Amino acid sequence: MADNLPLFENSELTRVQTRCEELEKKLRAGGRDAHSRIRMERKLILARAEQIRIELNLGFGRRRS
Repeated sequence: MADNLPLFENSELTRVQTRCEELEKKLRAGGRDAHSRIRMERKLILARAEQIRIELNLGFGRRRS
C-alpha cells in the first residue's frame, strides 16, 4: 500500500510515525520528572494527531464500498 502513496506524503507519514515510536519508547523508559513527562505526552498527542491527519488525507481508514 505504501508503494502507491505520493512521495511527499509517504516520507512525511514515515517521519511522523518514527517520531511517535521514539516518544513512546522514551515514555515507557521512564526516569523523568512530571513536567518532562507531561511535555513529552503532549508532543506525542500532537504527533499522533498529525499522523491521523496525513492518513485521512491519503484515504486511510475509509470504508470500502
